[in-house]
Amino acid sequence: MQLGPVRSHSDMARISRRSHSLSALAAALVLTTSSALPAMASLPQPQHFEADRVLPGPADAWLAEEDREKKKKKDKEKNKQQQSQPHKTEQKKSTQKQSDYPGKKTNAKDGEQKKNKVSDKKREKIYEEGRQDGLTKGKEKGKEKGYDKGYEAGKKKGKDKAYRQAQRNEWKSWNKNQWNQYNKSRRNIWVSPVQYNRPFYGNPGWAQNSNWGNNRPWDGGWYNSSSPSWSWWGGQALGWGINALTTALIVNNAVNNSIRQQQPTVVVPNSSMKLYYGSVEAQDDTEVTFMVTNGNYTYQMAADCQDGLLDGEVPTSLAEAELVNAACQVAFGAV
Repeated sequence: MQLGPVRSHSDMARISRRSHSLSALAAALVLTTSSALPAMASLPQPQHFEADRVLPGPADAWLAEEDREKKKKKDKEKNKQQQSQPHKTEQKKSTQKQSDYPGKKTNAKDGEQKKNKVSDKKREKIYEEGRQDGLTKGKEKGKEKGYDKGYEAGKKKGKDKAYRQAQRNEWKSWNKNQWNQYNKSRRNIWVSPVQYNRPFYGNPGWAQNSNWGNNRPWDGGWYNSSSPSWSWWGGQALGWGINALTTALIVNNAVNNSIRQQQPTVVVPNSSMKLYYGSVEAQDDTEVTFMVTNGNYTYQMAADCQDGLLDGEVPTSLAEAELVNAACQVAFGAV
């Protein structure tokens, strides 16, 4: 029966190095093995002895078991720590999100600025929505107001037209005494002066050149000053001793001369009044507004060229009749 390889002192030293924590057991093994060495020395030795190979013995098995126990214990501790600290993993993820932008620190101030930016955008949105809503409502209100104004104006003009026709018939029937009574009782229209001192170059473009008659921004040419068809003309003008007003040619020449001399006014024939011809502006197809100086004051007046009225009244003097004639010629007369 062949015996296995005998452990020498060097073998026991190697075992001693592998079992650091069990020095007492290793020492006992060394003593036991040393006592058997003389008897085993006479046995034949194997020819091919591998000096570096060491067969596992009781100590090796015990060490392997110890390593397994340590690893098992370590894995158990690791699993326990992972199960007891899940919030740390979530916190790490949250920190990772905040650090997505390298070099940028997230703090309370940044959060407040972001909140303010959002608030500014909300305010801008609210403002824009309010502005658009205001524009829409304003347009609708403007349309309604314009409609109401136009409706009322049309209604008033219809009433005025009916009333005016009745007045025309009445004026045709008046005698000299009735006209004298009207002139005495008529209201004074020269009571509300205005501030106005427009120079020549303050005139609109159409009133700054000799072709002004063709450049008027409204239709004209229908008014004839030489023989007015005003219903009141016969009875009222009889007291003035005239049969006609200043002709269109004279009024046109006066305007042309003022334009060449760059003067903003023309003298109203048969009066001391001066008409700002550049202030003449048609309001519809028969009514016109204008500025005129009378004495030391300037007035804004209106004339109805179809009925020859000054501020809604029949002229009480030749001067007032010539003023209506001059304004109507500039506005609607032929040139």
